[in-house]
This record gives sequence, C-alpha cells and structure tokens, in this order.
Amino acid sequence: MFKLRYITSLLLAATLVSCDKRDKLDTPAFDVTTDKLNYKKGDSVVFHFSGSPDIITFYSGEPGNEYQYRNRTELEGGTTNLSFSTRVLYGTQDNNLRVMASNNFSGSYDTNSIKAATWVDITNRFTLSTGSGTATVETPSGVSNITDLLSPGKPIYIAYYYVGYGPLTTAQQRTWRVMSFSLSNSYPDGSVVSLANLASAGWIGVNVKNPANVWTVTSTLVYFDPKSSLVESEDWVISKPFFVSRVEPDKGVAIKEYMSRKTDHVYTYTKAGTYKVTFVGANTNAKEVKPVVKELEITVTE
Repeated sequence: MFKLRYITSLLLAATLVSCDKRDKLDTPAFDVTTDKLNYKKGDSVVFHFSGSPDIITFYSGEPGNEYQYRNRTELEGGTTNLSFSTRVLYGTQDNNLRVMASNNFSGSYDTNSIKAATWVDITNRFTLSTGSGTATVETPSGVSNITDLLSPGKPIYIAYYYVGYGPLTTAQQRTWRVMSFSLSNSYPDGSVVSLANLASAGWIGVNVKNPANVWTVTSTLVYFDPKSSLVESEDWVISKPFFVSRVEPDKGVAIKEYMSRKTDHVYTYTKAGTYKVTFVGANTNAKEVKPVVKELEITVTE
C-alpha cells in the first residue's frame, strides 16, 4: 500500500513538472528587416521576418496607426471648429433662432436644468439663412473657432434655441431647418479629428413653452416647424456632451495569428513622409504575454 502511494506521488510530481515546463512562456526570437529604407510613393515595401512569434501586430506609422500613441486617450493643442448650414422658411419674425453653447449643463434634458446652466449666445459668429416664404436656400454658416468656450476637463454642449414671439393674429413665426453640422478638432500637424456630424451629435429636444411646437430630429435633418404659430413658443434642441480633447488610441493591425506562419509582410504608402514602422511580436498563453518590439524608419518620397 505504501509502495503504491509512493509511486502515485512520483507520477503526480512528474506530471506537475511536465505541465510547468509546457506552461513556461519564452520571449520570442523575432526581428524585422527590409531591403532598403527609402521608397517612392506607391512602392511595395516588403518587411522580412525572422523567428515566429505566436502573434504579430503591425503599426504603419501613419496617423491613427502609430505605436507611440497606442495608449493615448487625449490630444491637446487642437483648435475646435464648428460649422453647420440652415434654411429658414415662411413667416416674418426676425431672430427666432439662437446658437448656444454651455460647459456646465448638467446633461439632464429638462427645463430646470437648462435654466440652471450658463449658456453663451454664439449666434453672431455664424451666418444664418435669410429670406421669406420658400424663396430661400441652404446657407452655410461659415467655420467658427470655438476653442475659447472650452473648459479643461468639462464637456461642451451645442444647442439651437428657438423663440417664437406672440400672441399674434397672423402666422409670423418661422420654420427653421438645420441641414448639416460639423464639429471637429484641427491640429498643427495638419490632422483633423471629426467629433460629430448632424446624425451623430445626439440631439434631444426640450419644450419650454407651447407643447404644440417641438423640434424634430432625424438622421438627415433637425428642424423646428411651428404647428401653432400664433402663441409664444420656446424650445431647445441640445447635443450630447462633447469631450473635445478625447481621442481613440491608435491601433495596430494583427497580421499573424497563433497557428499560422508568416515570413514577410507587404505594405504600400500612398503619401510621402517619414514613418516610424513598428512590429510587435509576442508569445502568449492564458496567463501572460511576452512581446518584442521592433521599429524601423521608412522614408517615402514623391
């Protein structure tokens, strides 16, 4: 009986040692070379691999695909620009529409929260549609730099505020259509990050006076059409919060998976420039990852 237990213990110990060796993860032997470092735009760049890590991830060095920015979630130093287009129809009242901005709106889309917030009227920074009846056209607002409205660590909200004056005996309140919208950040290196368009701005309407009149939101149009235009109206349509300095971390492209073998990778650059190309080769198991990072600087000319 003792001998059987002894043998069983030896077998168990051997099994544990064997499993430990199997689970031991080695850092991969991995390197990357190219035939040259200078190319013309449109050339095929061939990267040669030695070693065979479990996975390989490729960062081309182009904007949005840079290894150095893989953990970046905020990008400072940008200029925040706002533009949109409008069309006004029918009626005769002036100054029905205001463009407003706030960085202390609570995010609760109700009358009390709107009144509690500080709103800056930025209408005079833009060109709005004019004219009468249906003889009007879509009018671009122009692009306005609204960086001065930002507050560190706080979002900004953009709103369209409609005021219809009354009481009236004839229909004078006007229909307003917001037909396009663009909020973006531009940076000194020439890159532009889109923050929102008309469909993605997250518009929510809030009625303050005259529930017969409300903003209507679709994916292609945000508009106010006064169904009851003889009595006073007050209505808001407010965007979602924009954290304008937030950016998505740059991402690499997985070019090799665990069971495959890869000896090279071909890539073509369509723009001239100098690119820091990064390959991350890694061995993995359920418990850990052991990466090796290899970088090359590729110059692409016209």
